[in-house]
Amino acid sequence: MKRGDKKLNFKKGAASFYIVAFSTLILIIVAASFIGIIVSEIARTSNDDLSQSAYDSALAGVEDAKLAFYNYQKCIEDNPSLADADGEEPGDESELSCGNIVYLMKNNDCDMVAKILGRKINKDEGVLIQEESEGGNNMQQMYTCVTMKTDLSDYRATLSASDPVKVIPAKFDKVAADEIQKVTISWFSGANASMTFGGEDSLKYSDLNSNGIFHSNDGSNEVVPTIALGMVQTDSSFNLSDFDVTKSGQTNRGMIYLVPTNNKPNEGNDDKYKVANENNVVPVDGFLKSNDKTTKNLPYVVSCGGDEGQEFICSATVELPKPIGGTRNDNTFMFIVSLPYGPSTDFALEFECGEGENACTETVVNEDGTPTEQQTKPKLKGVQVSIDSTGRANDLYRRVEVRLSPANAANPYALYGIQLLGNDDDNSLLQKDLHPTKEHNFN
Repeated sequence: MKRGDKKLNFKKGAASFYIVAFSTLILIIVAASFIGIIVSEIARTSNDDLSQSAYDSALAGVEDAKLAFYNYQKCIEDNPSLADADGEEPGDESELSCGNIVYLMKNNDCDMVAKILGRKINKDEGVLIQEESEGGNNMQQMYTCVTMKTDLSDYRATLSASDPVKVIPAKFDKVAADEIQKVTISWFSGANASMTFGGEDSLKYSDLNSNGIFHSNDGSNEVVPTIALGMVQTDSSFNLSDFDVTKSGQTNRGMIYLVPTNNKPNEGNDDKYKVANENNVVPVDGFLKSNDKTTKNLPYVVSCGGDEGQEFICSATVELPKPIGGTRNDNTFMFIVSLPYGPSTDFALEFECGEGENACTETVVNEDGTPTEQQTKPKLKGVQVSIDSTGRANDLYRRVEVRLSPANAANPYALYGIQLLGNDDDNSLLQKDLHPTKEHNFN
């Protein structure tokens, strides 16, 4: 064989070597990529599992907070004098008194719920969530901090087709009901928009240019919902007939409807709707004329949209009239918020006093110890409870905040009327004796 032939064979072998090397390298890269994807998916699944477990731990804290609050509420119902007391610091005894529970609620530290319910605090870190499966709690699930507040600056809830009415007693801390002059209602949050329409850009409103204002501007029925705001109030004494009239710029009840829109209302439609004033303010005539049998109770149009990042899409401020008699009673002042139609909606109620001398103020102690009066918004007292719970799973934490409306077994509110179908022969009559008297006194 010639030397040139050997050289040719050697070159052919080198080419095969390079092909095998590059093929092996490509396979290694592909395999490494698959391994990276698998490791990433495992890590993400593990994080999702930890996140859900931490969230479940926080919800366990919320459930325990409900039990703790109902224990506190029962103590207040049995001993009303404890409502404004500081309570008594608990000792080493195993069973807490109502005074101890009130003390823990007033101090409101992270371990308050665990102490009220007698839960074991695990190494000063929190309350360990017990699992029924063998092997114990491998994720160290626990709720680490749960606090509750009963003096809140607003009331928040959700209206839906299955729960379309909320009755809100207006009871305030350190502020008399007679000082309240305005209520601001905000509704339809960004979360509602995202769940209902797929984003704020696709929101649909009532079309004020059509014959009926309760139709959306593209012909569909999915619109930002109209909301109804009702009010009930009395003087310290009142007659039942006072609820059916408006006298001298005063009324004991009212109901207005707020229709959201994103276009300018047409002029000359005064027989179809009214338009809220600048900054979406409904004047005091809103509630007054809604209970006036000589005028139509037309809905008010509210401009919606707002700035980017705003929590609620719609907001309106309603001025409040005085009750018949002139002085609003603390025990008979309430609001009814309802959903006439439309998708589910979150809402919030905030209250305002007047301006100047009629403004709500609180005393604040300065750094030098001198007291100063500063203007503040009135806070609701005992109307709703805010629960702030932090849960943990291993080293991952989740935090949730919920609102709880206390049960009022002594004074439940009826949310619906009763309809009886049939005639006397069907034994469909309902009799209920309410023992009404001509005049009622709530002093």
